[in-house]
Amino acid sequence: MLTDQEVSHIAKLARIELTDALRERMKKDLSSVLDYIAVLEKADTTGVEPLYQVTGLQNRTRPDEHRGDFPMDTALFSRLVEQAPEHEGRFVKVKAVKRT
Repeated sequence: MLTDQEVSHIAKLARIELTDALRERMKKDLSSVLDYIAVLEKADTTGVEPLYQVTGLQNRTRPDEHRGDFPMDTALFSRLVEQAPEHEGRFVKVKAVKRT
C-alpha cells in the first residue's frame, strides 16, 4: 500500500491537488494498479515477441514538403497577419504563456 507521502508526491508530479477523501481513494486505486503490475511481472514471457500494437494499422504520412498550394508573397503574408486580432508589424501578438 502506498503511503500518504508517496501519493502526495505523485500528485505534485501530476500537478493536481487532492482533498483528503480523494487522497485516500487514490492511495487505494494506485496501490491496486501497482499490485496488479507486480503480478504481471511474475509472468514468464520467455520467447514472447514484444507487441507494440494489435490492429495492424500504420500511420499514413506524407513528406513534409511545400506543395506550392499557396505561394507565399509579401501581399499574402500581410493579409494573413492583418487578420489576427492583434499584430505589431509582421508579428502576431498573443497572450503570454505562463510557466508553472
